[in-house]
Amino acid sequence: MPARPTLRAAAVLALVAVALTGCTSSRAQTQGSNDGAGVIGVSLPTEADAQWSRGGDALKTELVARGYAVDLQFAAGDARTQGSQVQNMLTKGADAVVVAPVAAGDLAAPLEVANGDGVPVVEFGRSLAGVDAAAAFAPDPTALGRAQAEALLADLPSSGSEQVAPDAATEPSPSPSEVPSPAASAPATPTVARVALITGSSADPWDEQRFAAALDALQPAIAAGTVQLVSGASLEAAAVDEDTAAAQAAAAEKRLRALRADADAPTAVLALGDAVTRGVVTALTTDPPAEESPSPSPRPTESSTPEAPAPLVVGTGADAATVRALRDDVLDATIFADPRALVDATADAVQALLDGETPAAAGEGVAPSVVRPDDVEELISSGWISTDEL
Repeated sequence: MPARPTLRAAAVLALVAVALTGCTSSRAQTQGSNDGAGVIGVSLPTEADAQWSRGGDALKTELVARGYAVDLQFAAGDARTQGSQVQNMLTKGADAVVVAPVAAGDLAAPLEVANGDGVPVVEFGRSLAGVDAAAAFAPDPTALGRAQAEALLADLPSSGSEQVAPDAATEPSPSPSEVPSPAASAPATPTVARVALITGSSADPWDEQRFAAALDALQPAIAAGTVQLVSGASLEAAAVDEDTAAAQAAAAEKRLRALRADADAPTAVLALGDAVTRGVVTALTTDPPAEESPSPSPRPTESSTPEAPAPLVVGTGADAATVRALRDDVLDATIFADPRALVDATADAVQALLDGETPAAAGEGVAPSVVRPDDVEELISSGWISTDEL
């Protein structure tokens, strides 16, 4: 393979200087020795989500095993930081770039340079329209949202069943004392689930697709009257509209605390996002921060309104806090798309592209799975999480 230049065009250097201004903190790590196979730059959204930290570690390990040097960086959830990271990778002579895009716009300039210089770009774990990549390996956000809603619907309390008249040919006639009263013979009143949807950012195409799919899957139950949306009926209403994982978790925690204090507190919650799920878990397992606690009041009387029962929650991801909550029955289920399942195909694509070939499995993704409390041991045995972390 011809050696790549260590410096790019002056235009790239100018872009780097501009993009570095005001960037948020991020972490970078380089591993492996370049034995001629090449240097691969990997830019992932945030180290705060296990999806990226563990997925990134698995991808780095595989690429290093194939002889590549790996420059792995996390963008702290900031699209501008990620654009700067990719520009720097190209400036330093990366032979290929793997990216999970935070946003498409901030990657347009560096990816234009990459394509002009013949540097292949592969999306890993997250794919966005507008990102000029040669191959993409990511779960479908619509499949994630649909799986969440279907898991929630499957576990909602029974909506009641209509009373079926006995077969006159096989059932004896009841005696007068056994004839049910009109109230007893009336069909059961359907149980209506009050559902809240919470998601991360209304400006994120990934969140938008996941939310739309979840809402679409809930529509038949909404039309039948067994589900009532008490919060999050639109993307704008559901989104906490924060960009970083930490801010989304904090905002989701605050949102759920406020919803549970309302007279129509939700009986079920769809937490559409890994960070959002962690925030919901925090709201259900910890006391509110001191500044949010109500001022001291007289001892409650018998007429005081008790705290709403904990809602049934379906979240996403398999961070340590999420899996602990699942094990402890705080969460009913979580939807998990294991990024490790994408590693081999992504590494194969990088290798093929550097060899001037077409990736054999371009576009292949991973199907989401529903993980319930009984499945925690499977996560442990798969090596995703350890008992010490739980």
